[in-house]
Amino acid sequence: MAKNSDPVQRVDRQAVVTLPQHIDVPSTGQIREELLKVISRGAATLIADMTATLSCDHAGADAVARACQRALTNRTQLRLVATAHIIRRVLSLNGLDRLIPIYPAWKRRAPPQ
Repeated sequence: MAKNSDPVQRVDRQAVVTLPQHIDVPSTGQIREELLKVISRGAATLIADMTATLSCDHAGADAVARACQRALTNRTQLRLVATAHIIRRVLSLNGLDRLIPIYPAWKRRAPPQ
């Protein structure tokens, strides 16, 4: 996640978290905490935007799985957007494609003026 910009965009009770290009052991803790924080703050829908993500290891998939568990507990709808074939494959190998809807694209809504 970029250190200088907020990876979270909110519109009403929907939150979009933009995930980094590389999700690996060093970045996983921060990613997991950001996803869990958004869910705990009452988002009705959380979209994890992985369109810029080029690599994701097992630790990254585990962070998404933990967010899925918290989302179920909090009745938050969790959705993933992943375009890279390798990312979709990692999510599939970890069974996340059976738990979380994964979309190839999404339409960004402009924040209210």
